Amino acid sequence: MIKILHTADLHIGDRRFGKFDPARSQYTRLDDQFKILMFLADLAFKEGVGAAILAGDIYHGRTPTPAEEDIFAEFVARLTGEGVHVFAIAGNHERPAIPGKASPLTHIATLGLPRFHLLDKPSVRVVEIDGEKLAVAAIPWPHRRDLIDSGLVESGGSFQPEIWDRYIDDEIKKLAERIPGDAKAVLVSHLWTANVRGYGLNQIRGEPICRAETLARAPFDYIALGHIHRHQAVWPEPPVIYSGSIERTDFSEVDVPKGVVVVEFGEKADWRFVDVPARRFVAIEMDLSGMPDPVESAAIKANASNIEGAVVRITITQAKGDPPIDARRLRPKLSAPYYLRVIRREVEDDSRPIALRSYDPIEALGEYIDRSDEMRGDKKNLIELARKLAEEARGG
Repeated sequence: MIKILHTADLHIGDRRFGKFDPARSQYTRLDDQFKILMFLADLAFKEGVGAAILAGDIYHGRTPTPAEEDIFAEFVARLTGEGVHVFAIAGNHERPAIPGKASPLTHIATLGLPRFHLLDKPSVRVVEIDGEKLAVAAIPWPHRRDLIDSGLVESGGSFQPEIWDRYIDDEIKKLAERIPGDAKAVLVSHLWTANVRGYGLNQIRGEPICRAETLARAPFDYIALGHIHRHQAVWPEPPVIYSGSIERTDFSEVDVPKGVVVVEFGEKADWRFVDVPARRFVAIEMDLSGMPDPVESAAIKANASNIEGAVVRITITQAKGDPPIDARRLRPKLSAPYYLRVIRREVEDDSRPIALRSYDPIEALGEYIDRSDEMRGDKKNLIELARKLAEEARGG
């Protein structure tokens, strides 16, 4: 029975929320990325997977540093050295925008490592795992030039987003014809689907997009997707799954689980999500308006949260004129955050003392009558009547 590991959006080389280590001439976030890659390799061996599917954005940029290339090479070498097939496609962070230019993934393919398969264009690879066939069909991140080459769009012409769906549909039909009838089949791609949750349409901005139904078709048993950083299933059968990224990249993902997908092929593809040890992000908001020692107050409030080893953002609200927060004084008082960002918001103190008056009932009635056009002319008589009623009530 074939079992695979599906991951995507490794973003090796993403430096955000790390620090530069001059002794090694690299950013510390690379250590986090290496730690998770080794976790994935260990998980693959523990689960007994026969193949790892890397659905794009393996690197964060098109020109990775030697240190970034090294940790990916070590990851691939560990997997392939233990008999695991590795299938990698290019995402938007790797696929060259200029035709003919090499992808940063080609250096591994050039070495000719057994069981490493780079699918840098729509293509199919078939391998044998424990006596069974696994066919992996790939659609890397599509470019506008792919639409032009296919004849669906004229050079320099405009087009509607639906054209992407038509292009992808045509490519999948061609790939499907190349899948052996006795193979378990995986379609891997890096793009948007219209069924994605948690993102606004303005985030797509002309990027490749298709319907999940376009991908979910025979003969494919499982569709492994990348590009969306939040893990989610966008179609039930066959499963169309975004594994999500392996690390958090901003504070919108504070509570978003990070992990990979393990898939087992029986009568159908059964999958499950497995958490990875991604670094925690902690966002804290506090109002310190009027506090005489805001640094001490901020430290007490922040340490009440579990911030050790976390990427921490503290948003502090203060009134105009309050002593500003000095992050350099705050950091030594905190429980060892991995990274600290302090944001100060100053608000105007526009509160004014409210003038309070005490009214007797007759004065209150007089002001009420003054605001009424209908009663204003009878004010004298109404006031006099009210006084008499008040006296009678008091027994006078």
